[in-house]
Amino acid sequence: MSSRAPISAGPAVVWLAANSLEIALGAMLVAICAIVFAGVFFRYFLQIGLGWTEELARYLQIWLTFVGATVAVKRWAHFQLTLVNQWIPAGARRFTQIFAIAAVVALAAIMIKNGIDITRVTWNQASPVMGWRIGYLYLISPVSGVLMIFFALRHLVITLRSGGLPAPHGPVE
Repeated sequence: MSSRAPISAGPAVVWLAANSLEIALGAMLVAICAIVFAGVFFRYFLQIGLGWTEELARYLQIWLTFVGATVAVKRWAHFQLTLVNQWIPAGARRFTQIFAIAAVVALAAIMIKNGIDITRVTWNQASPVMGWRIGYLYLISPVSGVLMIFFALRHLVITLRSGGLPAPHGPVE
């Protein structure tokens, strides 16, 4: 028999897994900045136009927007009517929170359905400069919708167990 200890994920691995969407957001933001800088530098200082920089930065910005919205649902940090929750009795807040979660789930379901439809339609279309499939651009909509529903349902379980939504929070520590 072996006296080895079982393999376990270290704290860094757990942190990376828990914050993978936030890490992807940061990487996309850095990539957009580098790509736009390269485009401006090459165009205005070297007099060489890089056509792909504008297209790639635009596609990354679209993905950044959808992943950012997903992180907002994950952290329950999206737009909320906190003023309404302050004015209504504490007992009624649970119903407004459940309604808010249901609205997020419904809108995410619409994102999934319409995202799948537009991804199918554009799957074989090529982007004008880079020649990438346009379907890849629209694929983020159903993927983001699925993740939003997962996080919203997680918040629903928390709400039903504890009687209220968690306060918006930052990255997992």
